[in-house]
Amino acid sequence: FDAEAYVRDVLARESLQGLLKIESGLINEIRALDGEKKALVYDNYSKLITATDTIRRMRTNMDPLTPTTSTLTPAIAHIAETAASLAASLQDRNAKGYGAKGPEDEVVGKKERQKQTVRWVLGAPNRLKGLVEGGRMEEATKDWEEVQKLLQKWNEVQGVNEVRQQCLSIMSGNL
Repeated sequence: FDAEAYVRDVLARESLQGLLKIESGLINEIRALDGEKKALVYDNYSKLITATDTIRRMRTNMDPLTPTTSTLTPAIAHIAETAASLAASLQDRNAKGYGAKGPEDEVVGKKERQKQTVRWVLGAPNRLKGLVEGGRMEEATKDWEEVQKLLQKWNEVQGVNEVRQQCLSIMSGNL
C-alpha cells in the first residue's frame, strides 16, 4: 500500500467536502480498530488470568498427593525387582526342563509366591516369638536375618516399620 499515492489520488478527485467525509470515515475505522484491539487484549488477559487460576488450583489439589506418590516409588521399584528375580528364576527353571507352563500360569504362580512371601514376613513376629520361647535361638536368628533382608528391601512400604519393631522387640535380648 502506497500512502502518498492514495493521498495524491484522493486530493485530485475529491472536493473539500469529500475529503472531510473520507477523513471522518477513516477516524471511525481507526476508532473501531482500536476498540477491537482493546477487546482482544482484554479477552487474552482474561484467558491468562483463568489459566493462571486453573494452574494454581491444580497445584493446590496435587500438593496433598505428593507424599502418597513419593511412597509409591519404592513400592513399585520393589515390585519390579521382585518380578525381575522371579522371571529370572522361572527362566532358569524352564531352561532346566522343569515343565514349562503357559503365560497365565506363570503370572498366577508369581503372584501367589509374592503373596506367600508377604504373608511369611507378616507372620515373622509370631514365628520368632514361638521359636524364642521354644529355646530354638539359632533357628530364630536365621529366620530374623532373612526377614530383615526383605524388610530392608521394602523399607519404604507401609507397615514395614511396625513389623520390624515387633521383631526387634522379640529378638532384642537374644541376638
